[in-house]
Amino acid sequence: MDTRLLQAFVLLAETRNYRAAAQRLFITQPALTKQIKTLESTLGLTLFTRGRLGAHLTHPGELLLEKARGLITQAAALSDYAHDVAKGTTGKLHIGFGISGIAIMPALVARFRIAYPDVVVSLEDISSMQQTAQLLSGQLQLAFMRLPAEPPLTGRKLVRETLVLAVKSRSALSRRMVDARTYRMLATLPLIQLLPDNGPGLFRQVEHFLAVNHVTPDIVQQTKDMQTLLALVAAGVGVAIVPASAMHIAPSGVDMIPLHGASSQWDVGMAWHPALADPLCELFMAIVDSNPSLFNGD
Repeated sequence: MDTRLLQAFVLLAETRNYRAAAQRLFITQPALTKQIKTLESTLGLTLFTRGRLGAHLTHPGELLLEKARGLITQAAALSDYAHDVAKGTTGKLHIGFGISGIAIMPALVARFRIAYPDVVVSLEDISSMQQTAQLLSGQLQLAFMRLPAEPPLTGRKLVRETLVLAVKSRSALSRRMVDARTYRMLATLPLIQLLPDNGPGLFRQVEHFLAVNHVTPDIVQQTKDMQTLLALVAAGVGVAIVPASAMHIAPSGVDMIPLHGASSQWDVGMAWHPALADPLCELFMAIVDSNPSLFNGD
């Protein structure tokens, strides 16, 4: 339905005068008459009777008047909403993140929410592999993930992540330093790890770290999530090699010992699909640009 025809109908009903309504619409009187006839033809109804005292609504016209006003209001609201969507000041932003993004993601999202309160931010805690798939399919608009991003995705480094050894607090191991000269002693410790499918990137990182340091691990437990893994460490079941960012979700009773050397570090940053980028992505990246103190990186 052409809202111009509805506006002509409503204004003529309010003024009851073709000339006055035409002036308010900035059109000629014959043009207004044509619009009213077009609307009546489209609806299959006579909306006005025209007499010596002006235009008067018919009974069907009276019944349709409020509905027409509502449709005009809805059309105007839709236009305003579309304008806000185009600017990126409203809508929904879908963001993926993994454990390595937990250190910087919350603060950036909080700043974005303050700047754009009408945007609904949806957060999905999934692995980098899942984030890649959902960025490619358009399910996610942005992701905090392990870099480099898989083409055609684009990535931007924000932080450097490091492996640490999670151990039970106040244990003999937590009270001494662990360095590259003693990494082989890791083979003597009961190791807890994530299942490969639940953190494939981290699983490969830890595997490579152990391999280059000639450590054959004694794996005593595998878990589906990081929280369970850390809870088992706190209970003294074993130790675990995890990202340093895990300290942000670790329960009390867990100490983190930094690990160094080959395969102990990797880049974490934002990733997106350039072909699917939208104003919301650009506005979020502007928040990243304006808060360099939240991360280190280029």
